[in-house]
Amino acid sequence: MSPSLAQRLPPLLQPLALRMRVEPDSGAPLLSCWLEPALLGEALGRYARNWPQADPRAVASQWHQESSALILPPLLLARLLYAEPVSLELGQLRMTVDEQGAPGELHVPAPGVVPAGEGSGWGLLEALQVQLLAPFVSRFAAHTGLAPRVLWGNVALCVDWVLEVAQNVVPTRALGEARAHFRDGRQGGGGHALCSALRRDASGITRRVCCLRERLGFDRCAVCPLASRQTLHNMPIQP
Repeated sequence: MSPSLAQRLPPLLQPLALRMRVEPDSGAPLLSCWLEPALLGEALGRYARNWPQADPRAVASQWHQESSALILPPLLLARLLYAEPVSLELGQLRMTVDEQGAPGELHVPAPGVVPAGEGSGWGLLEALQVQLLAPFVSRFAAHTGLAPRVLWGNVALCVDWVLEVAQNVVPTRALGEARAHFRDGRQGGGGHALCSALRRDASGITRRVCCLRERLGFDRCAVCPLASRQTLHNMPIQP
């Protein structure tokens, strides 16, 4: 049996892929099915029990962030570090949820062949946007009432973090290309919504739209746009 993606990764990156399994015969629902009102509503209903009386949109955004953190890191690492042809299609990837409705495992089919044009880092990000992220964002927004900009911020922050961590551990040409493409928010074309979802300046990055986590009792995250006025970078410098 060939080693799993997590086993092949450097130790620092292994936790990002521990919940991805190659399961050609998995009975878990397809990602496309998790975007159907009945299945998604049932999962969010269980997940919401963690925060009774909370804003349903905040609950949905948190679930979306957890699913992004499950799905995106192993797909990006497999493609960018090992050129492994893992599918990006909603109709081929499967996901489990636990008893609380939280995303559990990502099940992928046996690797196929990387289509022409997806071998480069920028080509992968364009394919990721078109095949996975755009329908994942639009359909999730339609069923939950969340603004798409909130959801693009969720996935963009996850992508940015994965690219940054991986670049510091095991840089590859494809990874460098993806990172440069992603950070150029001026890029047009298919990846524009993803690449422009974060704001960058001398102090680092911030989201363009709050993810609503504060409504669940969490502290504001370090990249929250509502907290930016509180950062040292934006405060007057005392003599």
